[in-house]
Amino acid sequence: MLRKQLTVSRKNIEKNNMKRILLMLLMTVTLNCYSQEIIEIPQEELNEFFLAIDTLKEQDSIKTTLIYDLESQIRNYEMLSKQDSILLNYRKQEVNLLKDQIKLYDDRLNQVDKWYKKPWVGVVGGVVGTLITIHVIDYSLPR
Repeated sequence: MLRKQLTVSRKNIEKNNMKRILLMLLMTVTLNCYSQEIIEIPQEELNEFFLAIDTLKEQDSIKTTLIYDLESQIRNYEMLSKQDSILLNYRKQEVNLLKDQIKLYDDRLNQVDKWYKKPWVGVVGGVVGTLITIHVIDYSLPR
């Protein structure tokens, strides 16, 4: 048991030593790379640079607004297209219903418009029938 603890502690010590060595190497590399040189930029160039940045920000906001407006316009066109297709479907249904109604009216007219189904034909038929009946009876009665 004691040996296990010793081996574990030895491994931990080795890990810590490796971490320290690695940290030292990284510190030396970063210290050598660090530079104290200062570059001076004239105020005019800085002003132009900041003005260009402000201009780009303004252009970006304008283009963002434009993109939003165009996307809104696309959504409106899509909604309009859907409404148009719905209207077309309703118109087609209306046309079909009107055609069916015309067929029903034609069928009704064909049934009602028969020559023997007209009222005047019934009146004439009744008068003629009565006259014929009177004529037949007159012949059949003794005189």
